[in-house]
Amino acid sequence: MVTSQECLRYLQTGAVSRGDADISGQGVILAFLISAYTSFAAVLIAYLAGMVEDELLTSVDKTVMRIRSRTICHPGIHETIRHVVLVLSDQQIVTGIAIMAAGFVGLHSGQMSVYHYQIVLYLAWLSSSVHLSALTLLRPFLNQHHGLRAWRLLGMAVLFIMLIIGLVPTVSYDWGIIYSPDADTSLPDAIQPTAWGIPAICFWGKTYHDGVNNDAPIGYLILVLSYVWKAGDLFLWPRQLYQQGIRRPLETSMTSLLSVTAKKYLRSRRTRWLWCFRVSMITCIPFLAFMEVMASFAASLWLSALGLARWERYRNMHGYDQTKATQNTLLDNRTKSAITYLLNRLTIMI
Repeated sequence: MVTSQECLRYLQTGAVSRGDADISGQGVILAFLISAYTSFAAVLIAYLAGMVEDELLTSVDKTVMRIRSRTICHPGIHETIRHVVLVLSDQQIVTGIAIMAAGFVGLHSGQMSVYHYQIVLYLAWLSSSVHLSALTLLRPFLNQHHGLRAWRLLGMAVLFIMLIIGLVPTVSYDWGIIYSPDADTSLPDAIQPTAWGIPAICFWGKTYHDGVNNDAPIGYLILVLSYVWKAGDLFLWPRQLYQQGIRRPLETSMTSLLSVTAKKYLRSRRTRWLWCFRVSMITCIPFLAFMEVMASFAASLWLSALGLARWERYRNMHGYDQTKATQNTLLDNRTKSAITYLLNRLTIMI
């Protein structure tokens, strides 16, 4: 277990990232990515091929994306795709919970670095976002099988709680961005002390008087809204509540505002009412379009695409140096040092 004094020292000097094949091994990462991309591809193919129920398609899907439901014409294909997506979505829940459990074990023991814990969070978030998009396709099926829906909601709740708790260390402003002016830049990347090598437990509930990470509230907000959005979409009454209590009143008030300003201008022909109408158009039309887009099936696909893009962005930003450090264990580093020492001795002898 890492002590508070050790954490304070690591915050000043950084730490060397040690390999953890169970978290950042190429096989583990590849298994997660193949599963996630396969799930996303299955939902995307079902959407583009029209193998989704007509009740799932909105005016954006039908008019803008030109998608038409063909489930009645091809019931066998539709059923096959639905079962494939069902199995893949179950796999996403299981893998997400499993990787978060491994992350908590490493976090509690103090052996997991910031880099590897960040990988855990991104992989779990990736599994979560892909699973949420699959729920949209499975909604009619789950509404007919309440037992399966209950089990999925339970799995979603477990993964959601684990993600909420798991994001606690990332709240610190010092999470993964500490720069040590005393760092020896001449050292190879594999043995260079960095903020990514600090034990993640050092940031559990601590901000070290440096405040909160600016991205933390946004991350929590996106996580909560996405789960509330997709979990509520599985039931009829939340959709009706949203339509009748939120969306319809907003649409009515905005159309009334546009109508009033337009009538005022037509009657008076005054410039100020024309500008009021233009400002109302600039404000209302994008907002109404946004609400319509968010209710579409395409928005669910964008949710998964953002999760995949989030992982790719993280891998591109931090994968080069830290993947090297992960793949090189302490034995590899000692072997390199021994070889260097022997070569130097041979040079002196010659």
